[in-house]
Amino acid sequence: MRVKALVAGLTELVEELGVEGWHEFRTPDRTRIDFAITKGSQRLLAVEFERSRKWLFARVLYNSVKAQRAEFPAILFVYPFYDLPRAGRSWVPNYVEDKLELRLALCHPRDCLIATRTLICEQLNLPVPTDITETDCVISSNTPPQSLKVGAEAWKAMKSRPISKKPRKRRGTKVSAKK
Repeated sequence: MRVKALVAGLTELVEELGVEGWHEFRTPDRTRIDFAITKGSQRLLAVEFERSRKWLFARVLYNSVKAQRAEFPAILFVYPFYDLPRAGRSWVPNYVEDKLELRLALCHPRDCLIATRTLICEQLNLPVPTDITETDCVISSNTPPQSLKVGAEAWKAMKSRPISKKPRKRRGTKVSAKK
């Protein structure tokens, strides 16, 4: 995932939509959000770039709490893999939607601009572009946009590719106690 290219694309998009974009936005409690989109003092969308499969839902929960404390109504996770580990069994998406009352979206980097445009248009009550084709975006909401998969159930429907079963190389050296 090329974060610089994604940030450049998001910067062009926010200029086109007439809103402001902030790279590495600092919240009042001094935490950092990778990319924030605001309009004046109104906060619209927090975007987080997640580069690792490990602890994905812990990161989703942590970043969602950061966004909720900074008073963002929605958060978008850009996740470069096609599989979601434990997506069907995790309580995190439902918790973020129900308890934190935060709109949650997850997408692949190639769909980042489409998902961002859709979420910003919904926040500003602008018409959602109808020329968007079906994507791998997962946006949870009670009022679904026409072209994107929606809801906590959509986390289960995310396209997954089988993980190759290549033998893992051992890293480091084996240590044994000397007698």
